[in-house]
Amino acid sequence: MEKGSSEIEDRELLRNLARSRQNQHLHHDLPTERKMLKYIREGRCEELENFLSDWGQREDFGILSRSSLLRHKKNLTICGVTLYTRAAIEGGLNAEIAFTLSDLFIQRVEEQRSLEDVDRLSAVAVREFAQRVRQARESSGSGTFEACRQYIFNHLYEELPLSRLGAATGLNPGYLSRLCKKETGLSLSAYIRREKVEEAKRLLELNEYTLSEICVLLRFNDQSHFTQVFKAWSGVTPGAYRKRFAKKS
Repeated sequence: MEKGSSEIEDRELLRNLARSRQNQHLHHDLPTERKMLKYIREGRCEELENFLSDWGQREDFGILSRSSLLRHKKNLTICGVTLYTRAAIEGGLNAEIAFTLSDLFIQRVEEQRSLEDVDRLSAVAVREFAQRVRQARESSGSGTFEACRQYIFNHLYEELPLSRLGAATGLNPGYLSRLCKKETGLSLSAYIRREKVEEAKRLLELNEYTLSEICVLLRFNDQSHFTQVFKAWSGVTPGAYRKRFAKKS
C-alpha cells in the first residue's frame, strides 16, 4: 500500500455519507450508547431493562454486511458483546470471566440461523453482563484486596503460596494476610481452601471429572485430604455432593 493511501477510498466514504444523510439513515448517537454501557458497568439491571425496551426497536446501527441481513445482525451483536465485555470489566467483573463469557456468546451467535434467534441472544448477552457485574460488586471487598481475590480466582489450579500472592499484588505477605482476615473473616490459607472447595463443587456439578481428577487439578495432597477439606467446608463428602446435585437436576 502506498504511503498516504487508504483501504477505504475517500470517494466511497463520501458516497456513503451523502446517501445516509439524504435518506436520514444516521447512526445512533454516542451518548445513548454510553448510557447503556454505564448501566452495564454499574450493574443497574432495572434501569437497563427500561432502556432496552426502546433500544431493541432501533434500526440506526449502520450496515455491517452488504450481502446478508443475518450476517449484518451477527456482526452487530458481536460488536455489542465486545462493548459489553469491556464495560463489565471496568465495572468489576473478573476479566477472565468476562472474556470467557464473551467468547461463548460470540460462538453462540455464529451458530444461529435466524434473525429472531440472533436478536434474542443479543438481549440475553447485555442482561447477562449487567447481572454478573451486579453480583461481582455485591461480593467484592476493598480495591486493595480485590486484586488478590482476582488473582486467586485466576490461578486456583496452581500452587498459591503466600509469597507468590505477595509478589503478584505487590503487597507485603503479612499485610495481605491481615487484609484478608479483615475482608473475609478468614486467614488467607483458609480463604484459598474455601475457594478451591467452591471450584470443586462447580466441577462436580459438571459431572465431567472423576473425584481423583478434581483432586489433582486443584492441587490437594491426595484424595483423602480433598475429601476432608471438602467436607469441612460443605458438610458432605464430594461423592455425596455430586449425588445430591444429580437428584436436584
